[in-house]
Amino acid sequence: MEEIKNNKVIVPIKLTLSIVAACLVSFCGLITETAVNIAFPAIMNDMNITTRTVQWLTTGNLLAVACVTPLAAFLQRRFKLKNLFLFSTLCFLIGSLCAIFAPNFTILLIGRLIHGIACGVGVPLAFCIILGQVPFQKTGTYIGFGALVSAAAPALGPTYGGVATSVFGWRWIFILLIPILIITIILGLCTIKQDTETKKIPIDIVGIIEIMLTFLCLIFGFANIAGIKNAPLLVIIPFIIGIITLILFIKHCLNVENPLIDVRIFKNKVFDCHLCGFFLINCAMLGASFLLPNYMQIAISLASMTAGFMMLPGAALNAASGPIAGAILDKIGPKVPILTGTIIMTISVLLMTILGMKLSAVMIFIFYIIFGIGCGTAFGNTMTVAMMRQKPEEKPYGNTSLNTLMQFAGAVGTSACAACVSLTQNNSSDLSYESKTALGSTYGFAFLLVLCIICVILQIIGFKIYDNNSHKFF
Repeated sequence: MEEIKNNKVIVPIKLTLSIVAACLVSFCGLITETAVNIAFPAIMNDMNITTRTVQWLTTGNLLAVACVTPLAAFLQRRFKLKNLFLFSTLCFLIGSLCAIFAPNFTILLIGRLIHGIACGVGVPLAFCIILGQVPFQKTGTYIGFGALVSAAAPALGPTYGGVATSVFGWRWIFILLIPILIITIILGLCTIKQDTETKKIPIDIVGIIEIMLTFLCLIFGFANIAGIKNAPLLVIIPFIIGIITLILFIKHCLNVENPLIDVRIFKNKVFDCHLCGFFLINCAMLGASFLLPNYMQIAISLASMTAGFMMLPGAALNAASGPIAGAILDKIGPKVPILTGTIIMTISVLLMTILGMKLSAVMIFIFYIIFGIGCGTAFGNTMTVAMMRQKPEEKPYGNTSLNTLMQFAGAVGTSACAACVSLTQNNSSDLSYESKTALGSTYGFAFLLVLCIICVILQIIGFKIYDNNSHKFF
């Protein structure tokens, strides 16, 4: 329970530490998603594999995360939070040991798949604790801290991965996380408490199969979108199957007593607007974190470590903006910080698009700082306002939906931007490879610009509908 001193709500230190422990699990899972990418050349050389093969370290991880995350609401109702926390951290520890001692690519891939399971269970835990145990007056601030981890970890990944790989070797990406995991386990076991009773809910096998097949097919389709000209069926068929199984999943959830996700929550138009806005913000963040390092390394010939450090200030400000913007939301409401953040994002991506063929290292440095501030201001607050627009009994499903889309957005944003660059690089024009990369990146920036504009529009519509309906649920 919260304490009240001098008319101020004080969150108990034990509760704060439990959130820190849950956030550390998220941090370890999310930072490896992008840190491993920058180590691909070293892994390829060490294990004598191709680019197409090594990509499965990321694709496979995302597939595992996307399959497990939709189960979060069910798992949190069925099992104790401390048990889920322990399962997640131990899975991540086992996956890391597999990666550290992997004698071949197969064992390394198994380690990354186990990481994906750990991430799918662990990432929603922090927001579950915040939404269930933090007093309403402090929700924005604490979700801001949770968003700090969710936004900063993938953004810091390239810098962390580049330094670890260059100085020690790629296996140190995982070795350096072991002490953090041990501290996290001890901290979580001492502080995480159960605020609600668990229920023996029957396992919805049909729903699990349908939602897993949906995300397996959709992510596989997006992962192969860059090769659509050479193998269109590898993109089209998975998309068709994914859409069909999604429709079947929705129909199934409407006809069972304890669905994995209560799809009736999507009748709330305000929640839908902010949910889609949250998805687009994630697409933009992950898309930019793919485009900019590649632009710097290929188009303007910066070293990988230098490129990583050029991204660091923007990533740091992205992280720092989350809690500050959350505190602002708690004081004046969500409209100003969210609209300000999304507009700042849009302006920065507009500048990247306009100057796409002429970007310098200094320009990228400045534009990414602006972009990071905008993302940090909008990201966590959009999640907060989406959850605030739901009834208490709907929040576990809302939390699951937000975290699932956050993972799916990474695959969509990265794959779409990779396709823009890859298709342009393979074009038989007279441009140099460096110029083709810059042109492809410009197309990628234009794609992200469209997403940002749509995001601003959706946020405005969400606030307008909410204001027009006298703050009622619908």
